[in-house]
Amino acid sequence: MSVDGPLSARIDVQLAPDQRADAAAVAVCRALAAAIEGNVEGAVAGGDPEHLHQLRVAVRRSRTVVRQLEGVFEPHSLPGFRSELRWLQQATGEARDLDVYVTELDSLARLLAPERRADLAPLRPALERRRLRARERMAGALGSPRMRELLADWDRMLESLVSAPLADRPDARLTIAELAGRRVRHAYERTLKLGRRLGPRSRAAEYHELRKRAKELRYLLELFGPVLPHQVVASLLDSLRGMQDLLGSHQDREVQIAMLLSLADEVASLPGGGAAVLSMGVLCERLTGEKDELRAQFARRFHALASGSQRRLVATALPG
Repeated sequence: MSVDGPLSARIDVQLAPDQRADAAAVAVCRALAAAIEGNVEGAVAGGDPEHLHQLRVAVRRSRTVVRQLEGVFEPHSLPGFRSELRWLQQATGEARDLDVYVTELDSLARLLAPERRADLAPLRPALERRRLRARERMAGALGSPRMRELLADWDRMLESLVSAPLADRPDARLTIAELAGRRVRHAYERTLKLGRRLGPRSRAAEYHELRKRAKELRYLLELFGPVLPHQVVASLLDSLRGMQDLLGSHQDREVQIAMLLSLADEVASLPGGGAAVLSMGVLCERLTGEKDELRAQFARRFHALASGSQRRLVATALPG
């Protein structure tokens, strides 16, 4: 079976600042839907993990548009689409995580002393078996009637949205520049509020929540940046980058530790499993230490986003 290369979720949609907000949302969502549908075959085939990655990014970006620009959509249709897009995100999550775990196993092993790295050998087949099962479940979801109905219903809704009655869609008449500016400012303020609460002893879930909110802000900037003041878009994206890298690494360590702990019993039953489990325990300790170091660096990374100059720029360029 021949599969084309991955279709990027980094879409390029030509928007005009004075374009009606619902029309702009439709254009963006259609391009993202094409990225989702265009990566299904490759995600199921599994030859290139990038297909699945791009499919999931397109789903996350679609969810951001639905959540942040909800006032352009018909309210009766939103709960269903939110639920189904969330289902699709969840149905593909485990397979993507295991793709990453297998790919990164060698780099994880390098956190151990050289003489202990070979002890992790039983971990790879255990991961591969788990990935195979996850991919089978994902393929079933992507090939299901539920998936086909989601894509068809989404397309029909987008096709008719601009001509739908405006009474229940208060933001539909706004220009996309006005609405996107409001939503970026709101998302920025929400991100700052969450970030100010964090410290070295905050729960991992709080760091993860900030990561999700910061990612949503970045998606808004990337999807609708062409209709917003260039200076504020460039400045926010630049200051977000360092913080998101740190939060992403922190979350990676969190899920890597959870993965190692969840596989301990299975690996212990394999030949060489005793030594592997001991080395997995050492690896968890190293990952915990790295996670603590990342938390210690957080305040400095967050300051770039929350500085007075950054806040003034947002307030000036994107008035509330």
